Order: sequence, then structure tokens, then C-alpha cells
Amino acid sequence: MDSFQIILMLYEMDGGEMNAQDLANDAAGQAGGAGKKIAGKVARKAAGKAAKFLKKLAKDFIKKLLLALGKSLLAFIGPYGLAIIAVVILIAVILTAIPYSDWFLGGGSRTEAQKKADIEYEQKFKLAADKTVEEINGIDAESSWKAQLINTIKPSWGIPSALVRYHIVAKGKKVEYSDYDPDELIEYFKPKYKYTTIKNDKEWTKTITACANTGTDIEYSTYIREDHDVLSKVSFDYGEMVIKPLKRYYPGGGTTRPSEWELVWRDKSDDCTVTRYRQYEKTMVDDRFVPSLNIDVPQFQKVLINQGIKKTDMKLVYEFIKTADPSWNSMLYGGYRGINAGTYFGQAQVTDAVMRYESLVRKYAEMNGVEDQVNLILALIQQESGGNSLDVMQSSESAGLPPNTLTDPEISIMYGVRHFAAVFRSAGGDIKLTLQAYNFGGGFIDYAKKRGGYSKENAVAFSEMMADKNGWRRYGDVNYVEHVLRYYSDTGSLQVSSDGQIFDVQEVLNVMSKYMGMPYVWGGRRPEHGGFDCSGILEYSFNKIGISIYGTAQMQYNKTVPVNASEASPGDLVFWVTKGNTPTHVGMYLGNDKFINSNNSHGLSISSINTWNKLYPFLGYRRIVK
Repeated sequence: MDSFQIILMLYEMDGGEMNAQDLANDAAGQAGGAGKKIAGKVARKAAGKAAKFLKKLAKDFIKKLLLALGKSLLAFIGPYGLAIIAVVILIAVILTAIPYSDWFLGGGSRTEAQKKADIEYEQKFKLAADKTVEEINGIDAESSWKAQLINTIKPSWGIPSALVRYHIVAKGKKVEYSDYDPDELIEYFKPKYKYTTIKNDKEWTKTITACANTGTDIEYSTYIREDHDVLSKVSFDYGEMVIKPLKRYYPGGGTTRPSEWELVWRDKSDDCTVTRYRQYEKTMVDDRFVPSLNIDVPQFQKVLINQGIKKTDMKLVYEFIKTADPSWNSMLYGGYRGINAGTYFGQAQVTDAVMRYESLVRKYAEMNGVEDQVNLILALIQQESGGNSLDVMQSSESAGLPPNTLTDPEISIMYGVRHFAAVFRSAGGDIKLTLQAYNFGGGFIDYAKKRGGYSKENAVAFSEMMADKNGWRRYGDVNYVEHVLRYYSDTGSLQVSSDGQIFDVQEVLNVMSKYMGMPYVWGGRRPEHGGFDCSGILEYSFNKIGISIYGTAQMQYNKTVPVNASEASPGDLVFWVTKGNTPTHVGMYLGNDKFINSNNSHGLSISSINTWNKLYPFLGYRRIVK
């Protein structure tokens, strides 16, 4: 009997319940005397063979068992059912490797307890963001202005939410809500407020003493009012908003000293009546409009990087923020929506009746993420109402109301821009498809995409189909695209001469025209920043043709030479002083009183030199030389 048979016999005697280590120990213990070392070695070798044999037996048994089960299952549910089960098992195995995969394995839904925790934690982020702007409520200004200011400067609660989500998804961390304090996360994005002390507000009094015996005497006096603080700047670690002061005069609250006086008190005695009146000035914030918030995009991204975000994951984090808070203006913070082949920018050629709504259009365009389409929306308004109807954008139906129900222009613009933004996104930024869908409704987009995109033929076919379906004589305006675009000039078609310049002016203008309408972004030097500042668009565009005019408006001023106004030509640079006493704004002259520039009112656009000269000191025309 060889050693292997001895081991098997011992295994059977033990009831077959000994493991490989037991076998080895038992075999070693049976040898004695001088042969113990050798017997132990033989026994261990035998034990190893026994273990391998047992593993083989186990594998064969499991294999036969699975095969038998598979055949039974196959006979019961068929080959397709078996394949489906195999795929489900494979997906489950993959998902178990994903952090928080239980969300998927649970049918894509959270438990009621989890949903409650999610909502409570989300609310904590929102409250943390709200606390950062509570100070604004104490400012002496119109309530509507304060509401707009809060909406502009309040940090999005989606930012700290995105930081947490990033750590879960991108870094695979298993986290608890208690790991992140919303107040601590929002601290990096909260606004800081700067105030200026006003010491020169005046008050004028007029005292009239009327006595029966001596007649009437009038006395005038001037006083300096008590010092008070006025909000002058809101700043972040990555940007700022400068708030200009405004001196108002009372009574009335106008911007010029009034002729009327406010009664202070009156005192009567036996013979005389003394009456005192006053006028006074009060410096406060200029609440006629909310100034632009200028974001230093690289600095904002640096703050995110300091919180553990990889620079290469920035786009992912921006998507997380926008998903959590759809109202967040990602373009302002450097989120870049690539320019689609069907997207182009231009200038609205509209009446003054339409232009008076430009600020409201811009407000709601920014809220809906289509701030680069303000001019197109103005052209759309020109077609819809010419600015002469209270339902400015004819958007009553978008609000679920009968036509022309809305009687508040701002409400009409709010619903109209919201509808425009929805079809713009659904159309993938294709302008013609967007416009026709604004008129027909969003259903036209899928219809057109299945038939090659927008075309006049598709518009006519859709109109006829819908008219027939509804039993109407006609449906919508099949010429709507042409009707709107007649009020909208594509700046890509602008033609300028290059006389007197060392470069091709048209070539530079063509580069700029690709980004027409993109918002002003302080420090923006590339499209990836979501916009440009005034010197940034010139630096970028000239660099594309091999000319370096790197730097701020002041630096670009120093790199150029003066040109007389009578000799100015397209391609010359134009400069203004908007603050301080040095060049702070620059654009490129196009001729006929026009220049192209990026400004914080209209983004990258074409402006009037004469209009700017009325607002700021003009430093003249300057030329790029070798």
C-alpha cells in the first residue's frame, strides 16, 4: 500500500471531514523514531497530492451541478430567457463595483428615508447660500433692486452640492452627509461687502417767520448731514461687482434738487407764526439697475481645485452644478457651450419700442442660460409685436393661457424667453430650427430632425399636417424664420477695408464675429472662459493672425501710436477711461462711428463711438505698427 492509499484510508476512517492541514498533521504524526523526518516529508507530499485531488473532486462536482441546473433552467425558460438572466447578473456584478450602486440595484430609486435625508441636506445647502446675502436686506434701496442683486451675487447652492457629488462619483469615496458641513463649504464662495462712508450730504432749511407787527422774514441755512455708509462693492475671491453711488434729493427722491420744500414743523405764538421747511440730499446705491458681476474664471476654478477638484474634471463639476441648480449661469463662470454650425450671432435691427425692453430680455436670458442670444430675441419681439403690445413676446399660450391674455410686458418676456430657451436647447443651438419651433411649438424639432433638420419644405409639411390634424385652415407661420431674420443682421457678413493697416482687418473681424453676443467676462482671454473682456477679445483675435497685442487696455494703449480722427481707418483701436485716469476700455474701429468691443452691458457687440463719448472720456484712435 503506497502513501497515497494510506492517506485516503485515514481520510475515510475520519468520516471524510478532515481538511488538508489535518491530513498533513495526522500523516506526520504516524511516523516515529529515526524515520520521523523522512516520513514527515513523505506525508506532507502525500497530503499536498490529496488536497489537489480533493479540489479537483469539488470542482468536478460543482461543474456537474451547475451544468445540471443550467440544463433544467434552459428546458424551463428557453435560451433567450437564460441569456437575459446572464446579462442581468453581469450588470449587477459591474454595478456593485460602482460607489453608491445600490441606487441602481434598488431600481433607480431611493428609499423614503434616503429621499428625506437628500431633501434635508439639499435644504441645508440652500439655507447656507441664503445666509451669505442676508446683509442685502438692510440696504436702503428699492426692494426689486435688492431682489435682483441677491439673485446675481448669491452663490449657487449647487456648487457645494457638486463638490460632494464629485467626491462620491469621481473619487469613489463612501461619504456620509455628516462629513460635509454646508456652512463650511459655502464659505469659499460667499460674497464680501465693502461700504463707503458718505460725509458730504447736505441739508438745506428755510425758516419763515411771519409776525403781525413786523411782517415776514425768511432765513436759509445749510448743514452737513450725519455720516452714513453706502454699499460700494461686492467681492469674491474670484471676482467683484462695483456698485456706483447715486445722490438723490428730497422731497421727491429725484436726481436733481427740487423746487418744492418739505414741511418740518410749524409753531404759532400770539403775534408770530414760525414755519420751517427743508430739502436734503441722500447718497445711496444707484438702484436704477443692477451692475454686472465680473468673474475671474481662472481664479474661480483655482478655488475649486483647492477643494480637491482635478483641473481635467472641471467640465464634469460644472455639469454637476448645473444639474443641481439649473438657474446657475455657467457661462459667467467659464462654462463654454460650443458654437454649433447652426448658431451664429448678430445685431438686432429693431425699433426703439422694442429696444426699451432690452434690459428685461437680457435679465431673463441670463436666468435661462441664453444670454448670448439677446439680439435674436429682440428681433423675434420685433416680429411678434413690434414692442407695441402688452403681450410683448405673444407668449400667453406658452403660459397655458388664451392668446393676448398677458397684460404685463415683463411677464410676457419671462414666459417668452423661457420658451425660447427650451426650444433652443432642444434644437441643439440651431437658430433656424429654434425660431420655427418658437412659432410652431417644440414638436416641430423632432419632426424636422427626422427629416434632415430645418428646411422650408419641412416647415410647410409640418404646418399642413398640424392644420389637417386640428381641422384648421392653416397652422403657424411657415415663413417665420425669414420674418425674424430680416430684423437681425449677421455680423459675420460685415465687410471692412484694410487701408492703412499692416494686417487684414476683415480677417480679424471674422474671428471676432464667431463669438458675437458672448457675455463680458472679466479676465476672459479665450472662448473657454465663457466670454471675453475688452482687451481679451482683441488679444485673442489678433493672435489668430500672428499679431501680439497681449495685455490689458492700458498695455495695448502703450503698444499703439496715436492717429488723428480725420485719418482714422477700420482696424484702429479706440480707448476710453471708464474709471480712474488710465485707459480701461478698448475696442476696434469699424468705420462710420461703429466699433466692435466686449462690454459688460451687451457682451461682444458693435457699439457707437458717439454714444460712448457721452458716457466716458475718449482717449482717441490709435494704430498698431511694426
